[in-house]
Amino acid sequence: MDFIYLSILLIVLLVLFLNYRKSALKLKQENINLKKQIETQKCNNFNSIITENTTKQKEIESKKFKILEFLTKYETITNDQVENLLKVSNSTAYRLLEDLEREGKILQIGNTGRDVYYILNRYTNK
Repeated sequence: MDFIYLSILLIVLLVLFLNYRKSALKLKQENINLKKQIETQKCNNFNSIITENTTKQKEIESKKFKILEFLTKYETITNDQVENLLKVSNSTAYRLLEDLEREGKILQIGNTGRDVYYILNRYTNK
């Protein structure tokens, strides 16, 4: 009789263990799937950021090109003219002009205020 109870107990324990193992394997697979989803989302976010940055950089380069075109035609440009030409704020116009100056494409004439204007730098290969 003890053998029968012991056998039944052993079978019950075996069934419980197998169910536990099955549940553990299922959870492990779900965890793997979630990690894959997270990695995919990270890649998508990264690609989105790169695309956004590339688009912004193209817009900036396009604005700089318009400034250089204006300078080719009119020889000088001021911050106010850049604002009007590109429909940008004062600080954006300043940044664009500073970038072009830093790149060696234009030269600033004058120090501060209304006396400042910019010309093409004809003495560089940039």
